[in-house]
Amino acid sequence: MLTFYILIAIFIAWIWVDYFLLIDIYEKDNLGYLILMFLLGASSVLIVFGLEKYFLKHFNFELTNSFINDFIYSVLKIGLVEEISKLIPFLIFYKLFKKQFNEPIDYIIFISVSALGFSAVENIIYFNRNGAGIINGRAILSTVGHMFDTALIGYGIVLYKFKQKPLIILIIFLFLAAFSHGFYDFWLLYESTKKGGIFITILYFLITIEIFSTILNNSLNNSSFFNYKIVIDSNRVYKKLLIYYGLVYLLQTIVLSFSEGLEYALKVLHGSIYFTGFIIVITSKRLSRFKLIKNRWNKVSISFPFTFNNSGTGLVIKGDSYNESYISEFYNDYIQIVPLSYRNTYLGDIKNAYIEKKIFLKNDETFYLAKVYQDESNENFKNYLLKPKTKGKVKTNDSELIIGLLDIGVNNLENNKLKFNDFDFLEWCTISNKK
Repeated sequence: MLTFYILIAIFIAWIWVDYFLLIDIYEKDNLGYLILMFLLGASSVLIVFGLEKYFLKHFNFELTNSFINDFIYSVLKIGLVEEISKLIPFLIFYKLFKKQFNEPIDYIIFISVSALGFSAVENIIYFNRNGAGIINGRAILSTVGHMFDTALIGYGIVLYKFKQKPLIILIIFLFLAAFSHGFYDFWLLYESTKKGGIFITILYFLITIEIFSTILNNSLNNSSFFNYKIVIDSNRVYKKLLIYYGLVYLLQTIVLSFSEGLEYALKVLHGSIYFTGFIIVITSKRLSRFKLIKNRWNKVSISFPFTFNNSGTGLVIKGDSYNESYISEFYNDYIQIVPLSYRNTYLGDIKNAYIEKKIFLKNDETFYLAKVYQDESNENFKNYLLKPKTKGKVKTNDSELIIGLLDIGVNNLENNKLKFNDFDFLEWCTISNKK
C-alpha cells in the first residue's frame, strides 16, 4: 500500500506543478528545474527530523492544552521550524541556479514547489499512518496550505527585490509564514477545539486562497516580460484543476476499495464530495482568475474569495469571470468587425479595424481601443471602444467572438472613473482575423 501512497502523493504535488506551468505565461520555467526543486523540497523533511532529534528535544516545549502555550508551540515549533526547513532548499537552489530567477513569479513558483516536495513526503507519512480516507482532504487543504505559507516568504523576497522594500521585510514575511502555518495547525491540535477547530481552519484556508491569488497576480503584473497579448486561459486552468481533483477522488476510492471494501469506499467518497468538493471548486475557480495589469501592485486584503449575490442566496467567486484568451489573439492586430445584425446597423457593413490598446476604467473594467477604418484605403479611421460580451452567449454558432461597439464621444479615456454606461452603445458585432 505504501507504493500507492507514494504515487498518489506525487500526483497531488504534480497538480500544482502543472498549475504553475499553466499560469507562468511570460517566460516559462523549465520543468527539469521544477522537478529538481521538488526533490530538494522533499529532502527538507530531513531537516525537521534533524532539528527535532538533535536540537528541539532539549527544550521542554510540548503541547499542554494551554491556549497560549499551544498557540506558541504551533507557531514556533511547527510553523517556524517547517517554514525554515522549506526555505533552506530554495536558498540552495537559488544560489546554484540564479539565472532561473528573472521575474517575480519565479520566486513564488520555485519556493512553492519546494513546499510541494515537503508536503508530498508529509502526505506519504500521514497516508501510511491514517489510511486512504484522508487523501482528498490533505490533497487540497494541507498541500495548498503548505504552498501558501511558504509563498509568503517568496512574496517577501519579491517585495524586497522588485518593490524596493527594506531588508526587514524578509524577516517579517518569514514570521508571517510561521504564524500562518501555526494558526492553521493550532485549531486542529488544541484539545479544547479539536472537534470544531476544523471549521476555523477551513475558514482561514479560504482567506489564504484570496491572499494567494493576489500574490500570484501581483507577481505576474510586474514581470519584465509583461505583454497584454499574452493571457491566462482561465477556463483551461479551472477545468484542469477540477479534472485532477476528480482523479484524486477516484484514486482514493480505488485504494479504499482494496483496503476496506467497496461499500466503505463509496461511503467515504460521498462524504468527501460534500466536505471538500465545495473547497476544491472555490479554490480552483479563484486561482484561475487573473486581472493582469502592467506594473500594478494590488493591495493584499484579508477577505474570502467570494461574495454573496444581491439577493444573498448565492456565492459569487471573486475575480474576472471572462476568459480573456478569447480576445487576446486579436490584440495589437488587424481584424474584421461585422455587425451581428444588419437590421438598423450602425456600421452598415464589414469594416477593417485594429485593436491598439487595452484600457482599464472604473473597478478595472476592461475595454479595448480600436481604430475602425471607414473605407478600404485603411487611412481614414475613427476610434471606438470594444467591450467583449461577458454574459450569456459570448460567441456565435460559428465561434466568432461577440463584442459591443461603443462610441467614445467626448469622454477622456485617461479618466479611470468612467464606466460602461458613460459611453453610447452602438451595436453588437463579431470580430475575426482579417482575411
